[in-house]
Amino acid sequence: MRWIGLAGLAVIALLAWGYWGGWGEPAVRQPIEFPHKAHLELKDPKFECTTCHDRAEKGPVAGRPSTKKCLSCHSGGKAKSAEEKKIQAFGEKGGDIPWKRVWRLPSHVFFSHRTHVAVAKVKCQTCHGPMETLARPPARALKKLAMDACIGCHEKWEWPQETKEKETKEEEAKPVKVAGARRVSIDCNACHR
Repeated sequence: MRWIGLAGLAVIALLAWGYWGGWGEPAVRQPIEFPHKAHLELKDPKFECTTCHDRAEKGPVAGRPSTKKCLSCHSGGKAKSAEEKKIQAFGEKGGDIPWKRVWRLPSHVFFSHRTHVAVAKVKCQTCHGPMETLARPPARALKKLAMDACIGCHEKWEWPQETKEKETKEEEAKPVKVAGARRVSIDCNACHR
């Protein structure tokens, strides 16, 4: 009987280790082995994260690139690789590439990519890790998206210099300063809705 108890403890320990050790998030396999590194190293055209994830500058979600976006470079002519053939096949069918989400916040957390990317000028790697070094899509998030990291970033963050200069000129022109214009909120309700 004692060995059943020990075996049960071993199983529980293994499951706990698996969950907190990385088994908790299943590996994601993308339909296209997209090489971030190869695209971001291009000189002409010059790519940035927002070249393909263009909604990051406009709204709360960065989004995944459409088939049309991929085909703007990879259409016509003979495909150079098996991955390009896959992209062209999706285009011929008229369907979107079924990209799978890797990063996911809890449903009660509000996060605006636009606020962070376009307004605060936070680099994508701050939250997503060194995507520009990858020769294929990550199977799991490179960095865990944790509340402590968000709060830590908000506490030490400063406005970009050009924003400070613009605000200083606006404040000089106005007799009353806008309260809290230079602070970044760490109020719970800013993100938890």
